[in-house]
Amino acid sequence: MSLNRIMANMMAGSNAKIISGEISGNVDPYIEWIKWLSYLPEFQKARIQELNSKIVEELSLEELDEIRAYKSQIRMLDLFKIYGTSEISKKEYMEVSDFMVNQSIEELMLSKLSSGELRYAKDQIQYFSQIPSEELRKKVNEEQKANNYEELSMVDSYVLHIVSRVDFARNMARLNSEIEAQLRENDAMRQRSLYFAANPYIKR
Repeated sequence: MSLNRIMANMMAGSNAKIISGEISGNVDPYIEWIKWLSYLPEFQKARIQELNSKIVEELSLEELDEIRAYKSQIRMLDLFKIYGTSEISKKEYMEVSDFMVNQSIEELMLSKLSSGELRYAKDQIQYFSQIPSEELRKKVNEEQKANNYEELSMVDSYVLHIVSRVDFARNMARLNSEIEAQLRENDAMRQRSLYFAANPYIKR
């Protein structure tokens, strides 16, 4: 059993949330899940209506999977809304926690964006991936504020999610570089100390 699942199991039954999965920015993954599970674009509404108009015998296996996926999202949204409250059972609590770990929110996002939105997102992500780090960080911090995030369109929420990862990766790369430089400096100092300790009469 993973550490995350052990912690979730311990917290289940309490009024606290264990936020699972990848966190690369200031936007709470829980809030992201709620926003995207709540959203049903027009093209998906039309598709669900089309599938619901058929009798079961007419549905292909792929179409049945679509219906199951849609119903699963509705169920998870209901559970997310009561996650971390006294209304959710321990089993349901673990179901939400496991869902955040095992499911890809990015795949969910992509499935709910139209072709036009995806082309727009691709252009925006490419642009923001090339701007200076300070400018990118400012952009990310401004849009990650709670009120701003709630007001963002779905496609801009997706762009923010991805560019937050870009910003996070840049910060990690810089941090790793700084740590490596410090390790090299510490190692050099240690080597000098050992040398002078072995040769006390050498002038420094």
